Amino acid sequence: MPAQSARAILRAMRASSAASQLKELVSQKSCPGLLVLTAPDRARRDRALAYVIQHFTDNRLKPSSFTFGDQGRTTIQSFLADAAEPSLFEPVRIVVIRGIEKAKAAEVEPISALAAKKISGLHMILVGESLPNSPNFKKAVEKHGTLVQFEELKGAELSRWVEKEMRSCGIAQAPDEVVGLLLSLAGDDVDAIARLVEKLALYLDGAPPTAAVLRELEPGRSVASDFELAEALLSPKRGATETLIQQLLAQGSSPFMLMGLLTKTFSTLYRIRAALDRGQSQQDLKASLGISPWLLSKYLPLARQLPLPENARRLEALMRADFSLKDRSLGPGATLSSLAASCAPERAS
Repeated sequence: MPAQSARAILRAMRASSAASQLKELVSQKSCPGLLVLTAPDRARRDRALAYVIQHFTDNRLKPSSFTFGDQGRTTIQSFLADAAEPSLFEPVRIVVIRGIEKAKAAEVEPISALAAKKISGLHMILVGESLPNSPNFKKAVEKHGTLVQFEELKGAELSRWVEKEMRSCGIAQAPDEVVGLLLSLAGDDVDAIARLVEKLALYLDGAPPTAAVLRELEPGRSVASDFELAEALLSPKRGATETLIQQLLAQGSSPFMLMGLLTKTFSTLYRIRAALDRGQSQQDLKASLGISPWLLSKYLPLARQLPLPENARRLEALMRADFSLKDRSLGPGATLSSLAASCAPERAS
């Protein structure tokens, strides 16, 4: 993973002792056998995990994962047993265990026992809002592992984090009014702030941030993200797309703003895919299309999965939906529902 991308992730995390500890950890070039990452918000948990994995794995290795409370029939014992098996093909094995705050004391005992064995090549990364309620597990982490804890962000600390978050997303020199409004709209919720900053950055596309644009984008506190809709339009799961549309409209998202965001997104995806098909490198794309590295990292995965004819089909559907909205021949809900139907992946005959 490029060093520039890793630096962006670290900047987006809080510049605290936890972030400094994480930076020091990766500088040692060796992942601990047991690493525990905790943060009260998902944004910093996910970024801390991504930062560690970028430094301790190559792009070909996808760590196996287990989530407490969402593991289906797999038990933590069977998951760890598979992880502990030596492999000639994977001498270095990294496993990720999420949701540790939900684990019962008995469920983390196998983790402690495996960490004590210090199996060569096996690295366990545990992620959660907090440590599980188990004194024995805490002692095991102190003895056999490394704990990195991000504290809750409050007051001026949170404001500084918001400013850094905006800069990491390409929003430079945001006025105090914009920062204050963003905090007000997101209700001091770090995860809601991260979603709203991402939405604002994608919409601005390099333009200066203003309170007026932010109010138009976010008339009230939002749970669903407008940009989730772009990804949903690529999915065959129509039910989830319809639910998201109704949720966005119910929370006050402007259908005209939604249409503008979707059109901008798919137009950019078309340009990126066309450039990729011409053989342009990622570095050339940044220069020729004038897209910031952060925006390009958001668009590239979608562009790669969407061939030009499929992208063109969705742009045509967006044009028809935009006309219907302005013509008022259909209500916003029916128009967006029709758009979802037109954008759904075509079934193979």
